[in-house]
Amino acid sequence: MRPVTPSPLSRKLLVQPGQRVLVLNPPAGYLDALQPLPEGASADARPAGGAYDAVQVFALDRAALEGRVPAALAALKPGGLLWAAYPKPGDGPTSDLTRDHGWGTLHAAGLVAVTQVGIDGSWNALRFRPAAEAGGPEDAGIPPADLLPVGRRATAAYRALRLLAEPLLHACFRFRVSGRERIPRSGTYVVIANHLGWLDALTLSMVFPVEPRLHFLADPTSMIRRRFEWWIVRATGGIVPVDRSLRHNEKLFRQVRRCLELGGAVALFPEGDVGPREGELLPFKKGFAHFAVEAGVPVVPVALSGAKDLWLRKPIRVLVGEPIPTTGRGVEEVHDLGVKAVARLLPAYTDPPGPRLLRRWLTELL
Repeated sequence: MRPVTPSPLSRKLLVQPGQRVLVLNPPAGYLDALQPLPEGASADARPAGGAYDAVQVFALDRAALEGRVPAALAALKPGGLLWAAYPKPGDGPTSDLTRDHGWGTLHAAGLVAVTQVGIDGSWNALRFRPAAEAGGPEDAGIPPADLLPVGRRATAAYRALRLLAEPLLHACFRFRVSGRERIPRSGTYVVIANHLGWLDALTLSMVFPVEPRLHFLADPTSMIRRRFEWWIVRATGGIVPVDRSLRHNEKLFRQVRRCLELGGAVALFPEGDVGPREGELLPFKKGFAHFAVEAGVPVVPVALSGAKDLWLRKPIRVLVGEPIPTTGRGVEEVHDLGVKAVARLLPAYTDPPGPRLLRRWLTELL
């Protein structure tokens, strides 16, 4: 009898001989595509009792993922293999799950993504492992908030990068900016905007002046995994690393305070994650209001539209609102005013007509 030759898909998903695999919410035909499995391995679409060596969970969006993760974790053996599959960018509706965003429910369980594979033309999958066992350059943990220098002046490296990046961005996308004249011409400020994807920070950097230098508050985990990107960040600055696991990060507050005192500007996405859809907002966290009220600087609201799902020459809208003074106001009031300002600026969205060239590649570029 000839030995079983496992299917390419089962090998890609690291299914081993004799393992029990649970697949939650598999798309039509998926279990057949897994066949043949390695010798003695089996795959179930519903829990059949006992713990599983590997669990694969399919989710179209964040809400579906959050509903299925408890069952997936409950069925998984300690040290077992967990894969979370999400839709690739394509011709269907845009998902609020991407390679780097939407996985908060797994991060809260102490898991981080370590590997991405393409299952087929419609699905990608991320392999998750406990953060302490993840391996790779992120083993050292999130760098401290004061890793990079801050201040008003833009470095020569940043100026050179911006000089190269701006023409490239304009060649790829059609930017429509309104309200640029509302950006304060003196002093410093805190910029807040809705978050749609990787293009947001580059867009704000291009729209706002070179000085005062914008410093983005960001979780650098995904940047660290992409070593070239992290090298550019280290060389050009403009990032204040945020460790999401710390509830009261005094070093972060000190670094933001120092940045504003030195005349630098601060930019952040108060939703804390990429929003689920164009034209919709997640609840805003209050950090931006604390920073601005303590420093006595205005908050500049910005609405971004069109950057959730990207393709070549797609229109991207940037709407800058009136600065919100913070003098004489408390954190709650400034927070509420900031939420309302971004919501008012945010336009209704419909996909523009025409070809969607390089859609998948551009949407998942960074």
